[in-house]
Amino acid sequence: MINGKDDFTVPELICVLNSWLKRCKDARDGHYKRAETLFDRSQILGYMLIYSTVFVTVFSFFSSTSTLIAFWGITKQHVVVLMGCISAVISGVVTQARYGERAEIHRSSGARYANLARKIEVLQLKINAGLIEDGNIEIQSSEIVEEWNNLSEDSLLTPHNESRSKLMLHGGIALIFAFLFFSVAHS
Repeated sequence: MINGKDDFTVPELICVLNSWLKRCKDARDGHYKRAETLFDRSQILGYMLIYSTVFVTVFSFFSSTSTLIAFWGITKQHVVVLMGCISAVISGVVTQARYGERAEIHRSSGARYANLARKIEVLQLKINAGLIEDGNIEIQSSEIVEEWNNLSEDSLLTPHNESRSKLMLHGGIALIFAFLFFSVAHS
């Protein structure tokens, strides 16, 4: 089937392999970038959770008899309660979003795509050097396709664009709750 016998020739196969290699490298890079983004989110939220819980814990031991108003009718006790709410929300986000776990899955998928890209490169080198027979080209190409199919089924999706509208929705909801909190505290 190779070298012009039936369906396509070696130059056509090289073009297909080049296309596969580019797609495989793009998938690898997408997974690695997504892993970095998720890891960064995990780190930021983790540190925010630590600092906010320490703040709430430390200031919960102080006397709340003070009626000193910090701003807009909000007392220091209101701030401590708000920080407690923020801590609970961050804890829920960290638990629900599983950023660290998802980052590791994307990193693993990126590594598997990198491995597949190396297999394609080795096949290309063997074809260009004439070190492989026609029957073996078909076998190795089929193995690459099978491995790629399995990898695609196991991989998480990598978004092309970060969903800013989703993040803005969550930020808007948080602002509404903060406004409600301060409105209730002020009255």
